[in-house]
Formats: sequence, structure tokens, C-alpha cells
Amino acid sequence: MSLMLNNAMYAQGRADALSLSLRAPEMTGTELIEEEVKVPAWSKSADYSNEKPGIAVADEGQVWILIIPHRAADYEGRPSTQRSLWGLAHTTDPTKAKPWVASFGTSGLYQPGECCTYEHPVDGLLHVNRNLWPDNDYPPYTLNAESRWEDLGLASEVRHG
Repeated sequence: MSLMLNNAMYAQGRADALSLSLRAPEMTGTELIEEEVKVPAWSKSADYSNEKPGIAVADEGQVWILIIPHRAADYEGRPSTQRSLWGLAHTTDPTKAKPWVASFGTSGLYQPGECCTYEHPVDGLLHVNRNLWPDNDYPPYTLNAESRWEDLGLASEVRHG
């Protein structure tokens, strides 16, 4: 690939990420995950202290939403272990469902229509599930969760169906 083409692609990616960061605080989790390729990767060396709450970063296959501006280097861990600083984006689009992640207090609770993937206890395969319950913190297929989730089928089929 030519250096000029590589520079043009880098510039476009940077412009897309900047545009998304400006719009992110007003976007839903579904909208953020729809544009996930534009979400910048979380960085341990980044200074998020001047960012507006609501910007999004990608890390460990999830999209995280800034709750409290901070310098990442001042904290141990990453968004998945810094849940007081980062919230989790969920999607209502079953074809873009992300793995289920436990909530942290009220942050990350699943709302009606939001989807996740989860291993089915009988067949051991990854299924897509749609939440039916407000403020749901129970994972699919667990005690007290039977009426809270709708199994939409195998993730491989839902995503390519």
C-alpha cells in the first residue's frame, strides 16, 4: 500500500473517530455499537480528564462510555475493572449483540429490548438473548432470570441469518 494511501486512510479514521466523539454523548448504546468501527480504542496512557462524559472507547470487545473524566494512567486496570469511571453500552440490534457483562450498581443494567450473547447451559453454544425486564442485572439462563430474557437462537445464525 502506498504511503499516500496509508496516510489518507489514517486521516479518514481520525476524522471519523473525532466526529463520533463529538456526537457520542447524545447517542444511544445501539447507535454507538452500530458505528463501533469508528470508536477509538481505550488507552492506558490517554488523558480523559478533559473529555465530556458520554464519549465512547472500545476495549475487550465492548464499547464503554465515560462516566467520570480522569487520566487513565492514574488508575489501575481498564474500563471493565473501573466501572465507577466507565459505563457499558448495550444494543437492541441482535445481530450486533455483545457478551453479557454484569452491571455495576445501576451502571450497565440491561433495559427492555437490549441484547447480549450468553452460553446456553444445555447445548453449550453461544446464543443471542433479548432482555424483557427493566433494570435487569440477571444473566440469561440463571435462577430468577427465566422470564427476563428471550432466547433468539444461536449467535452464528442470528448474526448471519
